Amino acid sequence: MTPKTFYTTMSRDEVERVCRDARTTFLNFRQIALAGGSVGKLLAERLARASGGLMTEMEILYPERYEDRSSDGQAA
Repeated sequence: MTPKTFYTTMSRDEVERVCRDARTTFLNFRQIALAGGSVGKLLAERLARASGGLMTEMEILYPERYEDRSSDGQAA
């Protein structure tokens, strides 16, 4: 799941736990999830690990490849 999907579907407590475990802030993750903020490879790895695999490194680094493309009839 992409950071945006994770942010919008998980509880705030769960998002904050993942942020803590990944050694980043809730505000930084919100920027990544909602505004397409950049994320480095090491943070992507930590976020993927902290999410228990719900988010993968690829989904974190390249969310546009995995987001729903319902406007053109294709799904990721």
